[in-house]
Amino acid sequence: MTGSPQTQHIVVLDPSEVPAARALAALQNVEVEEVPRRGIEPVVTVTLILVGAVTAVGAVVHVLEQHKGGQVIDLRPGAPKAFYRTPEVVFGTVVIIAEDGKVTVEVKEPEGMFGKVISILPELLSGGADSAEQIAQTVTAMFDSEVEVETVEIPPPAGER
Repeated sequence: MTGSPQTQHIVVLDPSEVPAARALAALQNVEVEEVPRRGIEPVVTVTLILVGAVTAVGAVVHVLEQHKGGQVIDLRPGAPKAFYRTPEVVFGTVVIIAEDGKVTVEVKEPEGMFGKVISILPELLSGGADSAEQIAQTVTAMFDSEVEVETVEIPPPAGER
C-alpha cells in the first residue's frame, strides 16, 4: 500500500458471508479487522473494518453491496418481514408490496443513489400511502428522474373474489 490515499470502511455482514468478504478483500490488498463482540447477545451479524487504498476498499464495498441484492418493502398486514435485502432482487431495485399491488422502483444510478433511496423510503412510506398507485406517485414525486417506477396490480386471493 504505497502512496495511495488510505481509508477504512465498516461493513456489517451475515456470519456466512465473512469468508467470501475476506477472500475478496485479499484480492484487492485490503486488510480486514473483525470488531470483537461484546456482551452475551447471540451472533447474528459480524462487523468488519476494511482498511486499504481508497479505490480498493470502494471496490470491495461495492461488490459486497451488490451481493446483498435489492430491497423489499412489504407493507401488507402480517408480512413476516417488512424491510429486507435479498439477492433474489437485482441490486439497484426496490420492490414495494402493498395489499393491492406491487411497485418496482429501479434506481437509474445505483452507484450513488441506491443507498439514498433505500434509506429514505421507509420514512417516506410511513406517511400513510397504502395503495400501490399512491406509493408509485409518492416515490416518483420524491425522486423524479433518478428512478423508474412500475406498478402491477395483484389480484385478491381466490377466496376473496
